[in-house]
Amino acid sequence: MKKGIKTIILGLWMILLLVACASPSEKKDDIKVIGVLQWVTHPALDATLTGLQDELSRQGIDSSKIEWLIKNADGQAANADLIAKQFVSDGVDLIYAIATPAAQAAVNATLNTDIPVVFNAVTDAVVAGLVESNELPGGNVTGVSDAAPLALQLQLIKDFLPNAQKIGMLYNLGEVNGKIQVEQVQALSSEFGLEVVSIGVTNNDEISSAMTQLVSEVDAIYNITDNLIVTATSIIVDKANSAKIPVFAAENGGMSLGLLAVDGLSYEKLGIQAASIVSDILFNQKNPSEITVSGAKDTTLEINVKVAELLGISIPETLKERATLIE
Repeated sequence: MKKGIKTIILGLWMILLLVACASPSEKKDDIKVIGVLQWVTHPALDATLTGLQDELSRQGIDSSKIEWLIKNADGQAANADLIAKQFVSDGVDLIYAIATPAAQAAVNATLNTDIPVVFNAVTDAVVAGLVESNELPGGNVTGVSDAAPLALQLQLIKDFLPNAQKIGMLYNLGEVNGKIQVEQVQALSSEFGLEVVSIGVTNNDEISSAMTQLVSEVDAIYNITDNLIVTATSIIVDKANSAKIPVFAAENGGMSLGLLAVDGLSYEKLGIQAASIVSDILFNQKNPSEITVSGAKDTTLEINVKVAELLGISIPETLKERATLIE
């Protein structure tokens, strides 16, 4: 009896071992595993994933051929590092990193590996240390930039507020993305007769007091595509609108929260752009080092009519002609 039981157990153990050994190789051949590392939950960043997934489906790529491992770092660098390292350990076929800190974690984790990284929602991939240049990224990294067309944003402010002299900007002291945008706006502002008043913050708790200071000094707020600042849009808008100061932005994720106007990016479209890159790498054997980092191809103007009425601001007729008016 004992000998028979041992034989059965040994046989079952060998079957399990064979299945365990066979599964990864079969899965590797048939299914591409994409590890998604998103820095924080926010409609704009969420849209870069939705756009990617929907476009891959539209391209005719069978969803059964892709396995998604979707992880969120909740805005914590330690989490991002841990998730990226786990993706490498799991041997994913590609990491899709959303936002600059997530991309930095993914690139660091994949050093000395052949796992490609495709980033999205990164303002300046060169300054962030992700690529050697946008034209020839080098290494195993490429992606899509969400660098805002800043001249358009400043012109939009002047179209609404011809007499505006000062604009306020908040940015995260701990993330290079925001600092870059502030410096770029400062470099352009004099061409539009504007002066930038900027305040750096380190966490969400500092935003309310920073906004109290800003609204006492400026004519408008420009909400940049800085992850900390974007997630605090409701706080920023509430403070600003209460002081009759309009808030403009470069992406439309916060329109429902009370932004006045956006002539900016669609993060869903940025995700769509990333789909071609991901597809080329996974299914057409293209090398990421030779795929140019792309940027936003167009913008969309949206104007919140109710906010304009609340603030007593007239919408210029020239803007109405090309805008989507949100009632």
